[in-house]
Amino acid sequence: MRTRSPILKACGAMLLVLVIGSLSANTELPDLGDPSLKDFSSRTEERYGELFYRTLRANASFVDDLLIEHYISSLGQKLLTHSDAAGDDFKFFVIRSNAINAFAGPDAHIGVNSGLILRARNESELAGVMAHEIAHVSQRHLARMFSRQGNSAAIGIGAIIAAILVGSQSPDAAQAILATGVAGSYQGAINFTRDNEYEADRIGIGIMSDAGIDPRGMVGFFRTLLEESRGLQIEYLRTHPLNVNRVSEAQYRIDEMDGGKRADSEDFRFAKARIQMLTTDDPEDLLLEAPAAPHEIYRQALVLLYTAETDRAVELLDDLQADNTHPWVKLALVGAYRQQGDDATALELATSMMKLYPGYLPATLTWADLSLQMGKDADAVITKLKHQLQTQDRAIVHKLLAQAYYQNEQIAAALEATGNQYLLQGYAELALQQFENALKQKDISESDIRRIEARIKLIKPTGL
Repeated sequence: MRTRSPILKACGAMLLVLVIGSLSANTELPDLGDPSLKDFSSRTEERYGELFYRTLRANASFVDDLLIEHYISSLGQKLLTHSDAAGDDFKFFVIRSNAINAFAGPDAHIGVNSGLILRARNESELAGVMAHEIAHVSQRHLARMFSRQGNSAAIGIGAIIAAILVGSQSPDAAQAILATGVAGSYQGAINFTRDNEYEADRIGIGIMSDAGIDPRGMVGFFRTLLEESRGLQIEYLRTHPLNVNRVSEAQYRIDEMDGGKRADSEDFRFAKARIQMLTTDDPEDLLLEAPAAPHEIYRQALVLLYTAETDRAVELLDDLQADNTHPWVKLALVGAYRQQGDDATALELATSMMKLYPGYLPATLTWADLSLQMGKDADAVITKLKHQLQTQDRAIVHKLLAQAYYQNEQIAAALEATGNQYLLQGYAELALQQFENALKQKDISESDIRRIEARIKLIKPTGL
């Protein structure tokens, strides 16, 4: 049996010290007050969230893929709509890690490891974990913990981040850093209490049922984890204590509910196939002799594109789209045509997708990116992206919008869009630089100046 490297454990302890230092050195965290107050989360918790997400971004490996991001955010929003936190600004993202884990950070940041998605057998199992994390946020479990810690909450955030980062590589190392003197007193920073877990289960089951997703997926996944945990360090079980009694109580609640809920979706199957391709060290291992299911054929085509067998990929995808209407098939075909050098056909297909799926973010961004690469009408791209921002305020939209503005020689607008992109990605200092540079441009209007100055005022008081 392979033993964990003492060097990795030592690095884990050092990482915790560094993270805590980075969070607390220049940060005077205010008194959180009573977490039961409605206005608690406004700026203070938002500030914690910025620190949390920015540090994760700087140290963890994210699955920065438009389709995966859109899938996990869409599933999260579907669940969120049926929770007590409906209307709140949640941020869902995927961490590239084989460790089976998910976590809720400050200010409604919910991360899911790719390993958990790959281990889930259907969408209801993935949704069960996400609904559980949403319930932790809606019931303000983390906020209450920070309130008890007062101004030492920065160390609590440091413990959370360090455990996530190290645990994604080695659960043993994560446990080791919690045993160190500086982290030992903050075990509670990453372990919710037993009462919290039972409450999150109960509320999560309700969220799933109201969203039309089979809540048995939550219990099924928990049972699988318990069965596989014998002699193993499963990260999710360390951060979310689980036992037979908790599973039995969750099952009892589900037995009293009406059945007939959806357990799986084609979206999940396609997303899992895509993550398998994106996270494997050897994509060719995923090739099948005779792929039969649509998601298997889709994954096969992705591998062929990776290995530059573009003609075979186009043939597979072209045949698949004749029988399957999933939009990811057509999006992959757009990419295949581009890889062939047939940009005209790619743009024609991307344009047809815009009409077929109006408002569908991946289709809009695929068309916009291709249009800009081909030097097409930037004004049309700007109009479409600004319309998309009304419902999808995402960093990638601002990034493409900045490219369109630059192509149109609208420098001030491009800098502002880049600033908005950085702000959504958690890079407040970089955003501030872009906004201040925008104010120096000659092509800026008075209304633009007022809007950017207002945005700067919201950033500067944080000290970020």
